Amino acid sequence: MLISPVELSDLLTTTLAQAAPGAVGGGRTASGGSGSEAVWLMSPIKPILLIVPLLGWAWIVSTIYDKDAARWYMKRRAWNLTHIGFAAGAVLLFLALPSFWIGWPVLVALLAADLIVYAAHHNRSSAVPETMKWSFDLEKMKEARASREAAKLAKGVTLSFKGPNGEVAPPEKGTPEYDIRVAAESIIIDAIEARAARVEMVAASESSYQANLLVDGVRQKLDPIPTQQAVTIIDFFKSAAGMDVSDRRRRFTKDIQMIQDGGKRALRVVASGGSSGMKLVLTFDPEDQVKLPLEDLGLLPQQRSELDALVQESQGAVLVASPPLGGRTTTLYALIHAHDAYTSNVQTVELEPQATLEGVRHNVFNPLQDGAEYSTTVRSILRRDPDIVAIGELPDANTAIEVTRADHERTRTYVGLKADNGLAAIQTFVKAVGDPKAAAECLHGVVALKLVRKLCLNCRIEYAPSPELLKKLGAPPGKIKKLYKKGGQVLIKSKPEICPVCNGSGYFGQEGVFEVYTINDEERAMIASNDLIALRSSFRKRRMPSMQETMIMKAASGATSVEEVARVSSSGQRKKAPAKKPAPAT
Repeated sequence: MLISPVELSDLLTTTLAQAAPGAVGGGRTASGGSGSEAVWLMSPIKPILLIVPLLGWAWIVSTIYDKDAARWYMKRRAWNLTHIGFAAGAVLLFLALPSFWIGWPVLVALLAADLIVYAAHHNRSSAVPETMKWSFDLEKMKEARASREAAKLAKGVTLSFKGPNGEVAPPEKGTPEYDIRVAAESIIIDAIEARAARVEMVAASESSYQANLLVDGVRQKLDPIPTQQAVTIIDFFKSAAGMDVSDRRRRFTKDIQMIQDGGKRALRVVASGGSSGMKLVLTFDPEDQVKLPLEDLGLLPQQRSELDALVQESQGAVLVASPPLGGRTTTLYALIHAHDAYTSNVQTVELEPQATLEGVRHNVFNPLQDGAEYSTTVRSILRRDPDIVAIGELPDANTAIEVTRADHERTRTYVGLKADNGLAAIQTFVKAVGDPKAAAECLHGVVALKLVRKLCLNCRIEYAPSPELLKKLGAPPGKIKKLYKKGGQVLIKSKPEICPVCNGSGYFGQEGVFEVYTINDEERAMIASNDLIALRSSFRKRRMPSMQETMIMKAASGATSVEEVARVSSSGQRKKAPAKKPAPAT
């Protein structure tokens, strides 16, 4: 991992302190003279002069430049190495020069040069829209900030909210309540303009909250909000949803209606509290987000055929795996919908249903109920001999064991769990059960997925891939003639402008990237013997595309970009913690 700029600043400061003449019995003094003079670090001003530019540089690089490089895909790792190289060179020159008053200006100049080089690259980059270029004219910056603030105030109250207690009447202008309402609506309007699926507001520090928009699965930060204002905004949405505003600890979930220019949209309000502060999550049209048929999920034709065969079998357990916010609930609901809920007994076990499916009985598990256990709820439902059961989570080993004990000849059980691919899902399930043979006997299939952003068809850019890129993708030379990358800009009257469809992001919407495998008797034997290498080989022999192969196919078809494939592929790679010793058996 790369060292962060803030950590580097601390390290450099420590190094300078250790390199001080007092630490080694001699060296450079305040005037560059003999060791008998006062050591320069003993000066009350010089350490401050040294630390301030280092901390200022580290703050700009870590909070502005690093995020900017990630947003516009500017080779973030290379730029971080460049920043660190500039800082290290500045410190080495500072230590090498004979006088503080010669070394300090050199250090400041090199740190400033690093910031200027990146800013110049940012403004020259074609990936950055013209309206997002940086201006260093203080008057223009001040005017732009004032213009944004005036625009927010000019919006006024333009939305209507209708909760369980009726419509929330707008307060009178000039009152504190009116300002709160305008601030709350401003967040909603920003989210709508950005095509956000949800808004999250969490405590960032004691003095501020951070509002994040989830746009096509990627978080975008809004300006920080002072804590007092953020709390009043959260209280406004809680009040509109008919929640107990005074209860700042418990989790509440309510759906309200939002009206804008005559159009109505559902808004799910989830409020909770903890030791760090309150949290608010607003989800737009929550049921529409999870109610998708199988044909709209993004399955390849051969995967759809495999999944149809799995659905028609209607026996055994099928694992449905994805990372968090990776489309698992949508896929579970689509699989349930593929069964006839009027001729079959279809049920779910969920902590919090995301939608109401017609003909399906939703069993909600309440963890706050005395003596409640998720596994006990699952067992009681499986004992009623349902035809189809969808279990939304796999929170513990007992739940996994109850799944293995079901009547798999009469019941199809879909089990949702967190995993990055199909083999990882099988491994997770086997580990939870604790008995590979029992786990293998009930498994009939696995469906794993991730979400990738789709390229905006209005501004995507076509290019011819290089032989090196095709080699990395594993594609034969000459087979893929063209690929596409994100644009973000379109030509309007021969001038580049932000794409009005995707708002300059280069992407519009998401779709699933799947692995779908049925599991036969031979493969169940491999699982029972814990031979995952043989299981992987067996899946490959059937020529069903893996997750990585599916993503490459989507990039080759122009649905997404190679950069997006790399982003999604690397998102599941986390540094593993050291394995803990198993607890003694009881």
